[in-house]
Amino acid sequence: MKTRLMCAAVLCVAAGLAQAAPASKASVEKLFDVQNFDKMMDDTAKAMPAAAAASVQQSMPDVPADKRQKVQSIINRYMSDYMREVGEKSTRAEIRRVAVEGVQKVYTQEEVDAMIAFYGSPVGRSITAKMPQYLEATMNPMMNVMQSKMQAFQQKNGGRMQREINQAICGKNTCQ
Repeated sequence: MKTRLMCAAVLCVAAGLAQAAPASKASVEKLFDVQNFDKMMDDTAKAMPAAAAASVQQSMPDVPADKRQKVQSIINRYMSDYMREVGEKSTRAEIRRVAVEGVQKVYTQEEVDAMIAFYGSPVGRSITAKMPQYLEATMNPMMNVMQSKMQAFQQKNGGRMQREINQAICGKNTCQ
């Protein structure tokens, strides 16, 4: 009787482990293909400068109005350089490698197979195709909310936080 129970327990554990198999690299690559991962990366890269510009505009309340355009053009130039670097083949390959490894750490093979089936379906393809529109519709408003909350938080807590940091570093409210 004990032997049968032990065998049944071992079989249950083995079945559970088999179901929780990590996703293979090939299946993750297939998932990225059905999700149009590279296109999503391109679309995200295209949306970043506009989102950054909006964020910069909100973060420049102290910049005189007649200097904002010049400051914005400097930021745009650096953002373009950054985007060019992010768009390099080696960087894209590194991003993809990290994304594959992340999927493999988080999702099981069963889950990746289910995502492949979903994103390969007509509804899944439709959702994937609409993702850039969704990001465009939400990215700036979300950044605006976060920015205003950060400004309010800094106004409320910034001085006190700086004093506490100064106390921790130099033992008084101001360090010099």
